[in-house]
Parts: sequence; structure tokens; C-alpha cells
Amino acid sequence: MNKHFVLIALSTLFFASSAQGAKLDPAYEIEALPENEEETALWERAHGHENRLREAGTILDMPQVEQYVAGLADRMLGDSLDHLGVELKFVIVEEPVLSAWAYPYGTIGLHTGLLVRMDNEAQFAAILAHELSHFMQRHTYAEMLDAEKQGKIGKGLGFLASLALAKETGSWNKGVMDAAGEFWENLSTSGYSKDNEYVADEEGLALMARAGYSIDEAIPAFEALAENAAYGAADPRKMWSSHPRLEDRIENLEKDIRKAKREKGYVAGEVPEPEIYYRGIGPALMVNAKLDLKERQFGRMRDALTRYLAVHDEDAEAHFLLGESFRNERPLGPDFAQAQAAYRAALERDPAYAPAYEELGMTLRIQRHDEQATAAFENYLEVASDAPDAGIIRGYLEGLK
Repeated sequence: MNKHFVLIALSTLFFASSAQGAKLDPAYEIEALPENEEETALWERAHGHENRLREAGTILDMPQVEQYVAGLADRMLGDSLDHLGVELKFVIVEEPVLSAWAYPYGTIGLHTGLLVRMDNEAQFAAILAHELSHFMQRHTYAEMLDAEKQGKIGKGLGFLASLALAKETGSWNKGVMDAAGEFWENLSTSGYSKDNEYVADEEGLALMARAGYSIDEAIPAFEALAENAAYGAADPRKMWSSHPRLEDRIENLEKDIRKAKREKGYVAGEVPEPEIYYRGIGPALMVNAKLDLKERQFGRMRDALTRYLAVHDEDAEAHFLLGESFRNERPLGPDFAQAQAAYRAALERDPAYAPAYEELGMTLRIQRHDEQATAAFENYLEVASDAPDAGIIRGYLEGLK
């Protein structure tokens, strides 16, 4: 059997009619990528922008998460792209919005906010499959061939360079963050034509089915993208007229799912236990929790930490951060019970975890529990005697006597 047959057959089941309008042959049906000088030039340009992001520190070093995602991609793609010699890569971007994109040469960008928001591996697979489909269908190149869209996407890519420079020089502000979210949201959920977005959505279902995931999980995954407005990013429901609304895409996916279930030989996929996913993306959960602390998004922060602690209960820092979410939400109390319980949990995991002693002492001091506060501060100084604020803590101790 031809090694591409399974993928092509599955894709036909879901989106044969949509694919007929595609301008380019998909990657798994051609002999080499890039196919010509024009596409080569596009790849070089995209590489340049990825390099700027790396230089600016926007892309995180998360080999564990990258390997986990690569394993999911292999599960969905099989050997369908092996003949091209293209190495798919996955980059994790430190940003709490729900966004992802595909560079034309097969590098997939995933924001920490997206990773954290998905509830299980099957939901994440739906978004990942969508981006893999954009790559396989060569949609960025197809869009660049359209002169009108070339102007829009070119402007966006030019802004990306400015975005990287802004972070590199320290001139990072909310206006830049909002514009960054808008650009990437346009690229990932509304930056392509209606036909190309529908093809990527539908082929994504085929990839999910091939990997044995429940295609029903694509619906909550895409519904979550509507929450981006709450992150200060673009609302994907407000799109250019040439692009499908998110609601329309979800409705289209629901129709495709119903159609697939009526097909002979349909097999319902599985939804892996959420803990499998939480373990795979663990570092991203911690990074995004810290981002949410800075943004004072305490509910989102606690949700990420709860997921992380479900598989890493031994992590003292995670328990401490959970306490910080409660304390920062109500810095003057009067009730610090939840924060103090989390600080104590951190110290149970690591009796030398100095920050937990300090903040525990601070909350006890506010409540006038002088003996307990004194004990916490003394423990802090015992394990962090050279800390920059050690003198301040000694002053507090004098006042408690």
C-alpha cells in the first residue's frame, strides 16, 4: 500500500469537496518542498522572522513540551511526509493568549495560553492538527500568491519584526501586546481565506481520527478560542469579510462530525485522561501561571496550577504560587487561610523553600499572630540569611518582640 494512501483516504472522507478548490498540491502529494524559487523565498523570509523572535527571547526553551507535541504530531501524520525530508519543529511562545500558527516550512508556534486552556490531549490535538494542515496544504504560500492578501499578511509579518524589536529593547507595552495578539489571532484563526480555513479544520478532523482521538473534542477546543477577547487579544468573532467567523467554522465542524459518524466503518475515538496532557505540557502550565500573576488573572492562574499540581504535587514552587494567587488577590485579607495553607503545603514539600516562610510570616503579621509570624520569619532568615530583604525581615522581628 502506498504510504500516503491512509492520509489521503481519511482526508477524502472529511473534505474532498473543499479541497477541490485548493490552488496548490498538498505536501504529501508532491516530491519536494519548497517546490520553486518563489516558495523558497517565502521560507527564507519566514525563517528570518522566527530568528528575530528567538533573539528577542519570545520563544521559550521547553524541550519536554516540544518533544511531547512532536510525538502527537507523529501519531497523526505517520510517514506521510517522510519522503520530503522536512523536519517539523514546535516552538513555545511565552504569551497567555490562545493562539497558534504554522510557518510555511513546518515549524508550528504554540502560545502558552493555548496549551494551558485545552482540557485534554484530544482537544489540543484538534488545534495542532489544524496548524499541521495549514502546513501540509501550503496555505501560507497559497495566500501569498493572492496579491490582495499578500499586502495584509506582509504587513503582519512586518509588524512581527517590530514586535520582536520592542521586546528586545524593553519597550514592551499593552498596546504592543494587543497588536501582537491581534496579528497572531488573525494568522491562526482568521488569517486565511474561507476555503483554506475550512480545509484546515476538516483535514484536522481526519488527522484526529487517524490518531484515534475523539473528533467530538474539536468542538470545545475551537469554542475556547472565542475567549481571546478576555486576554486583551483580538476577538476571533470579528473577522475580515473574506474570512469565516469562528461560529461558522464550529457549525461546519459539527456538520462534518455528524457526516463522519454516518460513514461505514466509523470508529469512535478516545479522550485520554487529562493528567496525560497536563504532564506533557507541565512547564508551560507553570510559565503561564506566572504570566497570569503579573496580569492579575488569579482565576486563570489557579486553574493552571491546579492542573499542574494534579501531576506534580511534589513541587514546592507550584504550591507557593498557588498561595501567591490568593494573597495577591486580597493582599490585606482579612482571611489568609487559603494562602497560608498553600504556603505550608510548599514547606511540607521543601522545608528550605524560603519564599514560603517569608510570605507566611507576612500574612501572619498582618493578622497579629505574632508568635507564628516570628517563627516563620526566623525560619526564613535561617535558610535565606543573605537575602536582599533580610534586613527588613530582621526589622519586622524587632517589632514583633
